[in-house]
Amino acid sequence: MSDIATEDFRAMLARMEAQGHVTRMKKPVKPQHFSALCTKAPGVLLAEKVEGYDFSMAGGIFWTRARTAASLGWPEGELGRRFASAVAKPIPPVEVEDAACQEHVFTGDDVDLSNIPIPFMHEKDGGPYLSSGIVFANEPNVGVNVGCYRLMFRTRREMGIDLFTASDLRRIYTKFYEQGKPLQIAVAFGVHAFEHMGAAYKAPAGVNEIEIAGGLRGAPTRLVRAKTVDLMVPADAEMILEGELLPNGWTADEGPFGEFAGMQGDLKHNPIFRLTAITHRRNPILFALQMPWENDWLNGPATEAACMRILSLAGIPVVAVRATEGGCCGWSMVVSIRKRAGEGKNAIAAILSLPVVKQVIITDDDINIYDSNEVEWAVTFRCQADKDIVILSGMKAKHVDPSVRPWDMKPGELPLTSKFGIDATIPEGIPAFRYERIVPAYSDSLRLEDYL
Repeated sequence: MSDIATEDFRAMLARMEAQGHVTRMKKPVKPQHFSALCTKAPGVLLAEKVEGYDFSMAGGIFWTRARTAASLGWPEGELGRRFASAVAKPIPPVEVEDAACQEHVFTGDDVDLSNIPIPFMHEKDGGPYLSSGIVFANEPNVGVNVGCYRLMFRTRREMGIDLFTASDLRRIYTKFYEQGKPLQIAVAFGVHAFEHMGAAYKAPAGVNEIEIAGGLRGAPTRLVRAKTVDLMVPADAEMILEGELLPNGWTADEGPFGEFAGMQGDLKHNPIFRLTAITHRRNPILFALQMPWENDWLNGPATEAACMRILSLAGIPVVAVRATEGGCCGWSMVVSIRKRAGEGKNAIAAILSLPVVKQVIITDDDINIYDSNEVEWAVTFRCQADKDIVILSGMKAKHVDPSVRPWDMKPGELPLTSKFGIDATIPEGIPAFRYERIVPAYSDSLRLEDYL
């Protein structure tokens, strides 16, 4: 077992620092100033001291594809493929008795969110936000669900949680809400990239995301029983918030918040999370995940892996998948395949069925999809707009996309969108030699150095 397989959040940061990815800030910083400084830092920013709090703060871990790869200890070009391989080999977690995340335990009247340096992140946010939590909930007759959700500070014991768009947690909460019952949850902060990326993965219902995290890690994730709710939580996390989602429905104001699409979001109405416990390590490090890129790159490899998986199920040989930065690392995909007749269109239909993907370009395997000029060349010369652009209407959307006009919707209504794909593969009936690239005569036998 590799050293990385046994790392916790702190060990991950230490390794990244040894590799030159971390900038330490020794001067005390105010929580509301951290985000601005984080986006200006050349790498991960680690604030050793936070004014008025016994916390350190870290941010920018997943700000680029390179940093995301470094956090996992993977080669940058293999994120999607390694993720897909790990998803196919899940490893169940193990339960432990004692845990670092419970070195300090606060319950009852001692629960006070104002003791946490919750940052104010964007100019027009509705309040301070915790953006890096992974939420654990148990769905009866299905099992544990883990996902990534933001939390807005409301009072010393209450936070807003964003369940506005379709998600597994929204589905679970809706069942409890309709019965007038609260839903127990636990939220972990400061987990390793393996657990964070596993939680960000849009796994099918009934698939335990912590087992996916184990596959990514190559070893079981260590879990411990929470103090006040009937859930298991990451034993090596920096901090855990325990409590319940109240059956108030979508009635409490939440937001605005700077969304992962890079735009300032709207005021929403969401459920309330009421805390029953706060537990954390000694000298905890609060991970303040920065929007949009940290959110986007957490999802990028998972979306690339989902594309590989769904194309494999469709029997289409995949060469490479790229989640583009302009598409927020998931909404816009470029995919190269070893095409057989009709598979350009089949690939489009398969990939657009993924909830997050809004547009996709399919190329042959002779195109380097990491070179935007090559992709544009393929679209220009291998695509006829009336034949090779596929448009699908009435598909699942997200409220953060202004083009779906979410402000016109009724409270709780889910948006729909249209999606499109471009088949930039060599059209059927056109021989490949028609696309043969020019090669300078004698280029293989001549060396410029011999003439200098």
